[in-house]
Amino acid sequence: MTLGVNRPLPTSIVWDFGAVLFRWDPAALIARTLPHRISADHSAQHWKHEFFARPDGTWIDFDRGALGVDDVVSGIAQRLKWPEAEVRAVVDAVPDELQPIEGSVRLLQALHQRGHRLHFLSNMPASLADHLHRQHAFLALFASGIYSSHVQLIKPEAAIYALAQQRFGLDPATTLFIDDHPDNIEAAQRHGWQARQFTGVDELAADLRELGLID
Repeated sequence: MTLGVNRPLPTSIVWDFGAVLFRWDPAALIARTLPHRISADHSAQHWKHEFFARPDGTWIDFDRGALGVDDVVSGIAQRLKWPEAEVRAVVDAVPDELQPIEGSVRLLQALHQRGHRLHFLSNMPASLADHLHRQHAFLALFASGIYSSHVQLIKPEAAIYALAQQRFGLDPATTLFIDDHPDNIEAAQRHGWQARQFTGVDELAADLRELGLID
């Protein structure tokens, strides 16, 4: 996906967190935590979808801030018919999964050094958001940000982009949004933002250099 032709130079960059700035591979997480659940009939990708990604699933409500950890554990256990202890083991392993992607952090620092305004827009449960801010001082590079759980909205809902635009004081034409999910990218573009689907650090670095945002 291109950044757009004949668009103004972005001055504000809005980052997603999971699988962009922080490692997020839920299939691998489940395979590591509950290897006995992986089989020819039920792959790690199958359980990733069932545990984390179902549009009608409990984790979506966790991201939205509508449920706490205990409710998430009991809800997923009931739906998957797993022991609650197994579900809690996966939930408890999530903070360690969210490790910084070093190359992405370097790009973030380079953008900050060049004077660009940095913001974040992340679907993230409140407990994980608190964990990230306790653990990672580089998050102070962001001028502002929105976690889905703090506003009871999630990407790709149009309302969360409108709220971000208002809170961050964004000019859509000079805003660049970086996210790994095509649906979230398309939602940002419908708001008039420039956008780039994150597929890897090297690819993002090349785009940022082409735009003249970093050296």
